[in-house]
Amino acid sequence: MRVFAVGATGVLGRRLVPLLTARGHKVTAMAPDRLDSLPEGIPTVRAGLLDSGLDLRAQVEGHDAVVNLATSMPRDPSAAGAWRPTGRIRSVGTGALVEAARAAGVRRLVQMSITMAYADGGDGWLAEDALFDADPRRREIVDPVAEMERAVSAVPPTEVAWCLLRGARFAGPGTAQDTQCGQLARGELRIPGDGRAFVSMVHVVDYAAAVVAALERAPAGWTFNVADEPLRVGDYYTRLARATGCAPPESDGADESGIPSHRIDSTAARQKLGWHPARGIWPS
Repeated sequence: MRVFAVGATGVLGRRLVPLLTARGHKVTAMAPDRLDSLPEGIPTVRAGLLDSGLDLRAQVEGHDAVVNLATSMPRDPSAAGAWRPTGRIRSVGTGALVEAARAAGVRRLVQMSITMAYADGGDGWLAEDALFDADPRRREIVDPVAEMERAVSAVPPTEVAWCLLRGARFAGPGTAQDTQCGQLARGELRIPGDGRAFVSMVHVVDYAAAVVAALERAPAGWTFNVADEPLRVGDYYTRLARATGCAPPESDGADESGIPSHRIDSTAARQKLGWHPARGIWPS
C-alpha cells in the first residue's frame, strides 16, 4: 500500500514508519522538521499541516492511504493557552487534509484521536460511545478533538474508508512519562487526591501497531479505543516509582484528584483489529 504519513517524525511517527516499511508498505513522510530521524530512502515532504501555500492534494495524490498523526504537544500542559497550537492542527489541519484526500481519490484514512476527550467516567468502563467532556475548563482540549472527529466522520465510508483511533495517554521514551520519572527521581511527584481515579495509558510502540492494524484491516467508518489495562492513578505512580528505583510518592492531600477518571475499554480494537498491547507501559 502507498501510505502518506503526516506527522511522521514525532514520538509516534518514528515508531510507525519502520513498522509500515517492514510490512512492505511504501511510505511518504511529511513533517515540519527532524526528517533526518527517518530511515534512509523514505520520500519526505518538509511541511506542517497549517503551512501556507501547501498543496495537500498534490502531496497525497497517488497514495492509497493517509495516516494522520499530526500534533504539537505542549511542554507545559497546564500553562495558559498551551493546547491552542495542537488544537488548530486537530481542527483546521485535519479538515484540510480530509478534503485533500477526498479530492485526490485516496481510499483509506487512519486518524489519530485521544481518549483524553472523554468525560469523567468514575469507576465505569468507557467504550467508544462514551460522551466527550462538556466541562468548560477542558474546552481547549476537547473541542478541537470533537471538531477533528466530525471532519473525518462526515465523509461517507464508502468514499474513504476512514478509521478513528482514540489513543490513551502515551507511555514510553519521549512522552510525558519521562517527565513523571524525572519528578519521581526528584521527589516532586504527588498522587492527586486519594489516587483512586483511573488512568489509561498505551506505549507508543503498541499504539503504532494499532495504526498498522487499522490501516490493513479496520472496517470502514469505525472508531476504536486503544489503551493498555487501566490503573488507579495512585497504583500507577507507585508502580512507576518501583520500576525506576524511586521512593513511592505521597498524596497531595487534596479532597479531589482534579483529573477525570478514564477507565478505557479497548475490547473493540482487540476483537475487530486483532490488536493487543504487547509492549506494556513500564520503562525497561
